Amino acid sequence: MAGFKPKILLVDDEAEARSGLAHALKAKGYEVVEVGTGTEALSRAKGEWPGLIILDVVLPDISGTEVFKKLRADAITRAIPILLLTAKPDVLDQAGTEIPSFEGTRDRYFEKPGRVDELLALVHEMLIGKK
Repeated sequence: MAGFKPKILLVDDEAEARSGLAHALKAKGYEVVEVGTGTEALSRAKGEWPGLIILDVVLPDISGTEVFKKLRADAITRAIPILLLTAKPDVLDQAGTEIPSFEGTRDRYFEKPGRVDELLALVHEMLIGKK
């Protein structure tokens, strides 16, 4: 379909990192909605109907893993694929912030800082439904 731009909800509290990633995603033809908190992410996920949510694990109000769980528990948002970003892989192992199982889902996680081209390739795969 000509002119169709998949929509991505980008959630990161670091404005500079969020802006840089948003720029790279837009350059690849994606529509990007940017937010900086977990609360905004929960609200906008329902209102925007993104094709993908890129969600930082460390957020100022609600952890990204908690946002993930809430999105998965909601009938409106449970089918939206989620890409969790973390700069601190050890955070994923700590009590209360463990990463949920991705077995049998399209959800993934990506360690940052990583190569932008690898992240963009993963985003593309997630949007077209590859595992």
